[in-house]
Amino acid sequence: MNRRSVISELAKTLQISETEAEQILRAFAQVLGPIAAEVPPYFERYFEAQIQLVLQRMEDFQHLTQQQISNLQQRMEDFQSSTQQQIANLQQRMEDFQHSTQQQIANLYQRIEDFQHSTQQQITNLQHRMENFQHSTQQQIANLQQRMEDFQHSTQQQIANLQHRMENFQHSTQQQIINLQQRIEALERRLDRLEKWLFSVLVMILSGVLAIIFKIYFGG
Repeated sequence: MNRRSVISELAKTLQISETEAEQILRAFAQVLGPIAAEVPPYFERYFEAQIQLVLQRMEDFQHLTQQQISNLQQRMEDFQSSTQQQIANLQQRMEDFQHSTQQQIANLYQRIEDFQHSTQQQITNLQHRMENFQHSTQQQIANLQQRMEDFQHSTQQQIANLQHRMENFQHSTQQQIINLQQRIEALERRLDRLEKWLFSVLVMILSGVLAIIFKIYFGG
C-alpha cells in the first residue's frame, strides 16, 4: 500500500478530507520519525500493518457505531410510532369521551326538559284542582250562607210566632187573673185566709206553667 492509498483509506475511514488525513499521518511521522530512523527497514511494513490494524479497528468501530446508530434510529422510529399510536389512541379516547360527555349532557338537558314539562303539568293540575276546590268551597259556603239565612228567617218566624203566642197567652193569662181577682174579691170577705192560700197556690201553678212553657219554647 502506497502513501496516497493510505491517506485515502484513512480519510474514508475517519470520514474526513484527505488533507486532514495527510495532516494526521504527518503528525504520526513527526512523532515516530526519530524512532523509525533507528529501527530496521522492516519496521515500515510493521508500521503499515499497525496502520492497517488501526484502520480495521476504526472500520469496525465505524460499523459498530453505524449499527448502534441504526439501532437507535430504529428504536427512535419504534418509539415515535408507538408514541404516535398512543397519541392517536388518546385522541380517539378524547373524542369518544367528548362524544360521550356531549351525549350525557344532551341526555341531562332532555331529562331537565322532561322534568320541567312534568313539573309544569303537575303545577297546572294542582292549579286546576285548587280552582275546583276553591269553586267547590265557595259553593259550599254559599249553600251554608243560604241555609243560615233560611234558618235565620225560619228562626225569626218561629220567634215571632212564639212572641205572638206569648202575647196571646199573656193576654189570656191576664184575663184569667182578672177573672180570678174578681172571683177572689167576691170571696174575699168570706174566705180571707182560704183566698190567700188559694192565691198562693194559683201563683205557684202559674209560675210552673210559665216555666214549662218557656222550657218548651225556648229551652227545647
